[in-house]
Amino acid sequence: MLKCDFMMDNNNTPTRPLTEKVMRRHVGMLDEILPEMTRLVIEEKRPADNLLHRHLRTHKELGSRDRRFLSQAVFSYFRWYGWTVNKLHLPIREACLLGAALDSAELPESFQYLEKKCKLPFPVAPLAACTLAEKAVVLDGWFKEREGFQPLDLQDLLPENLESMIALEMVIPTIEQFQKRPPTWLRARADSAPLQKALAEHDVPCAAHGAVGSALSVPGGTSLANALSAQAAQFVVQDIASQCVGLVCNPQKGGDWWDCCAGAGGKSIHLMDLMQQEGKVLATDTRIPALKELKKRTHKYGIRNIRTQPHNAVRDEPFKKTFDGVLVDAPCSGWGTWARNPDARWRSSKRDIVQYATRQLKILGNAAWCVKPGGVLVYAVCTFARPETEEVVMRFLDQNPGFELDSFAHPLTGELTTGQMQIWPWDGPGDAMFVARLVRTAE
Repeated sequence: MLKCDFMMDNNNTPTRPLTEKVMRRHVGMLDEILPEMTRLVIEEKRPADNLLHRHLRTHKELGSRDRRFLSQAVFSYFRWYGWTVNKLHLPIREACLLGAALDSAELPESFQYLEKKCKLPFPVAPLAACTLAEKAVVLDGWFKEREGFQPLDLQDLLPENLESMIALEMVIPTIEQFQKRPPTWLRARADSAPLQKALAEHDVPCAAHGAVGSALSVPGGTSLANALSAQAAQFVVQDIASQCVGLVCNPQKGGDWWDCCAGAGGKSIHLMDLMQQEGKVLATDTRIPALKELKKRTHKYGIRNIRTQPHNAVRDEPFKKTFDGVLVDAPCSGWGTWARNPDARWRSSKRDIVQYATRQLKILGNAAWCVKPGGVLVYAVCTFARPETEEVVMRFLDQNPGFELDSFAHPLTGELTTGQMQIWPWDGPGDAMFVARLVRTAE
């Protein structure tokens, strides 16, 4: 699946100036796809990355520069949609231009050309170096003479129901983090030194995480195809918060685990790597294409002990087999991924949260039957909405007295937890993630 910021190519490679014909084509592409894409995202709740991927797949004539332009335009547009469209009521061209300016340290050529085609009474300056509050002040100054103007508020950038889902003191820091492009995180499957060396040879900035030795970050949007082509089987693109889930699972060599909502299997692969390929993982999901993708990945990485099987963890009967550990990486609102998927905030509602929480509790209840006495049940969701996080765990424990929270060290800080933790988007930085580790204490 195409992820929004992974398409951008930030490598330090010289490029030739764009011709006017190319820049004119780029503006035409915006006029062609964004009106309908906006409708599909806002009204039909369709993910922008899927829509863009489908468009690019059916327009193979588009080159790398075309794809980079579309990626930046689409995701900057949705990142700042709350200001540019909802509050300032700008047309799509102007909203795209302003979104790019808010994200960029230097306005790319096609956006400079786009500015000439827009009807704004002021020159647009790149604002990436400004804080979020400073950006609001600048935009207020630009638009204050417009009829009906109202000053911009940081909370305009997120849905109205956010405040009821998290502690008030977390609202502003969360908004500020979601308006930044997060880094791309890699997980070294063994020694990270060869990866760091290869990235350095291609002038790709890279930083190792201070607490998670296998985690490396590169600037968001960096193309890795050339820099790490020879090391393709030695790393996985996996957000730091997602890596923490596997570390909380802490599977032991020879362990037998079930990843019951595996998707394309990033966490299944991590479990096997943590067991040093001496163990077994059953990976199940309702989505057959995702399981097929997992099979391709296991072949690429030379992993043999991951078995895939279609299974609906909500409706199907629990397996009779029991496991040393069960990972429930449950479907959720995905609020924690809004920095990577900025359009997702406009596709969510309070009603969705309630429905997800009901489903999550059902999955946990079914998965609990398959945990051996003394075994581990790990619950993970990439969100920070209270009804999907600690409230689900509390309700599960009320209904399942044979389980209790199992304390663990926070992978990013080393601090001892009570058995559950909330990773915030600034902790990695990256996605937000809630993880709870429970142990079965009785038959």
